[in-house]
Amino acid sequence: MDWCYEGERGPEHWKDICQAFKTAEEGSLQSPIQLSENEVTKKISQQSLTIRYHTTRFETSFFNHTVHLSPLAGEGLNSVFFNHKRYILEDLHFHLPSEHEINHESFPLEFHLVHRSRENELLVLGITVLPNKEPANPEMARMDSLALNPRISGRGLEVPIDLANILPAKQQFFHYSGSLTTPPTSGPVEWIVFRHQTYMRKGLLQAFKENVGKTNRPLQPIANRPIFLSE
Repeated sequence: MDWCYEGERGPEHWKDICQAFKTAEEGSLQSPIQLSENEVTKKISQQSLTIRYHTTRFETSFFNHTVHLSPLAGEGLNSVFFNHKRYILEDLHFHLPSEHEINHESFPLEFHLVHRSRENELLVLGITVLPNKEPANPEMARMDSLALNPRISGRGLEVPIDLANILPAKQQFFHYSGSLTTPPTSGPVEWIVFRHQTYMRKGLLQAFKENVGKTNRPLQPIANRPIFLSE
């Protein structure tokens, strides 16, 4: 079912496209939301989250208007333990600009690491991104732009990523229960959104902007749900 980020099939109209989209949007609390330290309702232990990531080979694809990376078959499992439950990483994808706002601030990019438990429950790590302070490297920027071209990434490139290195240095996090941010926006989804940002090359951010473009769902009502912040 076709949908997009602007116009008659944009986010404001997703639930009108088909009954499945309407049921998903009306049947669960929605994401993304504003995450503010001043509006946190509960605290959660930093030790409730354990991340076990390693260098992994991914294959690229292009669907739902953005680049996705899936671990290649035979790669070791990357996992997250949250509240004593294990979730396995199955997808990494990108949104521009960030979908969540943190302390009323938006960021150039946000990537989502989608995990699934044995019971088919979803947990997503959300990481917002800032450009690093290094000058843009024109040659690397050219290669980034080629790799992120939908026609090229959609054919499947092999990309090795040291996942531990893409996490923010400070791993304090917000936690709340929400939904997927693309149709059908079904839930519940356990969200872990890091309070602090990670950094990305300016050229790579520009390549995302040129090749992927605007792919963020607007903020959704918090609707009195509890928002947790780790300590």
